[in-house]
Amino acid sequence: MSAKSNHQQRDSLLPFFLLTFLITWGLGALAIFLPTQFQALFGELTDTSPMYFIAVASPTISATLLILVRGGWTGLGSLYGRLIRWRFGLKWYALVLIGIPAVGWIAARITGANPLKEANTTADFLLLMFFILTTGPLCEELGWRGFALPRLLKRFSPFNAGLILGVIWGVWHLPSFFVGGMEQNEMSIPLFLLNAIFLSIFVTWVFLHTGGSVLIAVLIHFSVNFCATIIGVTLPALGALLLVANILILAFDKPFGWFHSSNFDYRIISAGEAK
Repeated sequence: MSAKSNHQQRDSLLPFFLLTFLITWGLGALAIFLPTQFQALFGELTDTSPMYFIAVASPTISATLLILVRGGWTGLGSLYGRLIRWRFGLKWYALVLIGIPAVGWIAARITGANPLKEANTTADFLLLMFFILTTGPLCEELGWRGFALPRLLKRFSPFNAGLILGVIWGVWHLPSFFVGGMEQNEMSIPLFLLNAIFLSIFVTWVFLHTGGSVLIAVLIHFSVNFCATIIGVTLPALGALLLVANILILAFDKPFGWFHSSNFDYRIISAGEAK
């Protein structure tokens, strides 16, 4: 990749973060500080309203717009193609789809289950599963892990890239703590931010081991939200589990090169995206 393309890739991070925060925080500010006017224009802000989905999907919206402007349909195809990059070891599917929920279930039994949402029928359960998948995981990950993470890995070590993105990711959620009816409304902000950082580092580890798959990031995000929403893992317990996971991978996956320049093959970012 040319020096010019590398420069464009790096420069695209700032507009991505600015646009992402502008959409989410802009809608959040309207809902918080001008609730009457907001409801008159868009209706009540709930986790099923169209404005909620726009706010949640802002990372993917921003990435889509930037790639479309700079790389056209070819670049966009490259970005969305990473969402269906599924050819990686079965052990990663097992870890994410079986391991995470299993550990979450054990933690919930020990600490006391407190599901965020109840599903009383099979139909309710399937609808809730679909909701968990489409909100955070599918709405966010093409932006955070499909667009931002590879570009951060070009500039920083895996640990620093995961840490930086975790801080930004956590802070991006802040408006939801001040809007009634949102899941974060009654959560501890410091605990949530720590969870975002720990999870971001964990996702970075799996992302790099699976060749830059956005699909695996979606599945991790889904499994963690499943643990909190349906199994009932508390925020402190979830944070403790993620911290232990981070310590283990930092200690035992030393060839990964956590604190050195990333070995990430940046060629998975198509040259078309940098035009």
